[in-house]
Amino acid sequence: MKNASYCMMIAGIIVLVIAFSTTGHLNSVNPVDSHPWTININGIRSFAWPEFCGGLLIVLGGIFNIATWHQKKYRMH
Repeated sequence: MKNASYCMMIAGIIVLVIAFSTTGHLNSVNPVDSHPWTININGIRSFAWPEFCGGLLIVLGGIFNIATWHQKKYRMH
Protein backbone atom coordinates (compact mmCIF):
# COMPACT_ATOMS: atom_id res chain seq x y z
CA MET A 1 0.00 0.00 0.00
CA LYS A 2 2.94 2.31 0.66
CA ASN A 3 4.12 2.02 -2.95
CA ALA A 4 0.59 2.71 -4.22
CA SER A 5 0.42 5.89 -2.14
CA TYR A 6 3.73 7.12 -3.55
CA CYS A 7 2.55 6.33 -7.08
CA MET A 8 -0.70 8.23 -6.49
CA MET A 9 1.16 11.28 -5.20
CA ILE A 10 3.60 11.24 -8.13
CA ALA A 11 0.74 10.80 -10.61
CA GLY A 12 -1.10 13.71 -8.97
CA ILE A 13 1.95 15.96 -9.28
CA ILE A 14 2.35 14.99 -12.94
CA VAL A 15 -1.34 15.68 -13.64
CA LEU A 16 -1.10 19.07 -11.89
CA VAL A 17 2.01 20.11 -13.84
CA ILE A 18 0.43 19.10 -17.14
CA ALA A 19 -2.90 20.72 -16.27
CA PHE A 20 -1.37 24.02 -15.17
CA SER A 21 0.82 24.18 -18.27
CA THR A 22 -1.92 23.34 -20.79
CA THR A 23 -5.23 24.66 -19.47
CA GLY A 24 -6.22 28.29 -19.18
CA HIS A 25 -8.08 30.22 -16.55
CA LEU A 26 -11.83 30.71 -16.52
CA ASN A 27 -12.36 34.37 -17.36
CA SER A 28 -16.10 34.56 -17.93
CA VAL A 29 -18.12 37.05 -15.91
CA ASN A 30 -21.35 36.12 -14.21
CA PRO A 31 -24.17 38.17 -15.82
CA VAL A 32 -26.73 37.32 -13.13
CA ASP A 33 -25.04 38.35 -9.89
CA SER A 34 -22.95 41.40 -9.16
CA HIS A 35 -19.74 39.47 -8.45
CA PRO A 36 -17.11 38.47 -11.07
CA TRP A 37 -17.18 34.73 -10.36
CA THR A 38 -17.30 32.29 -13.24
CA ILE A 39 -20.48 30.50 -14.16
CA ASN A 40 -21.24 27.19 -15.80
CA ILE A 41 -21.51 28.52 -19.37
CA ASN A 42 -19.62 25.68 -21.04
CA GLY A 43 -21.02 22.81 -18.99
CA ILE A 44 -18.43 20.38 -17.66
CA ARG A 45 -15.58 22.35 -19.27
CA SER A 46 -16.27 25.31 -16.97
CA PHE A 47 -14.78 23.50 -13.97
CA ALA A 48 -11.04 22.90 -13.63
CA TRP A 49 -11.29 19.10 -13.60
CA PRO A 50 -7.61 18.28 -14.33
CA GLU A 51 -6.40 20.48 -11.48
CA PHE A 52 -9.02 19.03 -9.15
CA CYS A 53 -8.11 15.44 -10.06
CA GLY A 54 -4.39 16.09 -9.62
CA GLY A 55 -4.95 17.61 -6.19
CA LEU A 56 -7.27 14.77 -5.26
CA LEU A 57 -4.64 12.17 -6.19
CA ILE A 58 -2.05 13.94 -4.06
CA VAL A 59 -4.37 14.13 -1.06
CA LEU A 60 -5.52 10.50 -1.39
CA GLY A 61 -1.93 9.34 -1.72
CA GLY A 62 -1.05 11.25 1.45
CA ILE A 63 -4.00 9.76 3.32
CA PHE A 64 -3.06 6.24 2.22
CA ASN A 65 0.53 6.89 3.23
CA ILE A 66 -0.47 8.10 6.69
CA ALA A 67 -2.84 5.16 7.11
CA THR A 68 0.03 2.70 6.69
CA TRP A 69 2.20 4.21 9.43
CA HIS A 70 2.85 1.80 12.27
CA GLN A 71 1.61 2.94 15.66
CA LYS A 72 3.59 2.19 18.77
CA LYS A 73 1.68 -0.23 20.92
CA TYR A 74 1.27 0.90 24.50
CA ARG A 75 -0.98 0.05 27.33
CA MET A 76 -3.56 2.66 28.28
CA HIS A 77 -4.03 3.27 31.99
